[in-house]
Amino acid sequence: MALARRLWRLPRLFPLAAASKPYLPHLPGNPSPAPPLPSFPSPSPPLPTLSRLFSTDSSSSSSSADSSMVVVGSAESFTNILSKVEAEKLPAVFYYTAVWCAPCRAMAPVIAKLSSRYPKIPIYKVDIDMDGVGSKLSDLKIYSVPTFHFYYQGQKTDEVVGVDVSKLQETMESLHKQL
Repeated sequence: MALARRLWRLPRLFPLAAASKPYLPHLPGNPSPAPPLPSFPSPSPPLPTLSRLFSTDSSSSSSSADSSMVVVGSAESFTNILSKVEAEKLPAVFYYTAVWCAPCRAMAPVIAKLSSRYPKIPIYKVDIDMDGVGSKLSDLKIYSVPTFHFYYQGQKTDEVVGVDVSKLQETMESLHKQL
């Protein structure tokens, strides 16, 4: 109660503070409308679209001309590529990743370097959150990301799970020597 009495006397003690009107927004019962809001400049142009993010064209999905990285664009193309690798006994690496995965983002420069170093071994980047690949991933026993499957002569020869750069480089070198 004593505090309320002191606050009541505040305008008498500081007449300049009492002279300035408090800001009152425009309400139905308030006769004076609020001042207009400041105008802001028009929004910046939209960010460029990443049309190459999930395309299967290797020329548009690589940043360098001799890279072997191919970003798989759909569940159907993933199934087709996997069956082609197994049927034609092609060497390949399947890189299972997710956009939200921080370790996957940390591995991106390593994968880019390996794809440039070994251009004869295609690296297929598969987003595990893509529609329609869930059942195939469980068949392949992909339970965490990043996961790398190495194929030689139509068979899965090795697997690297997690961020193990040295094992990834050794396995890639081993696959390259078998060619």
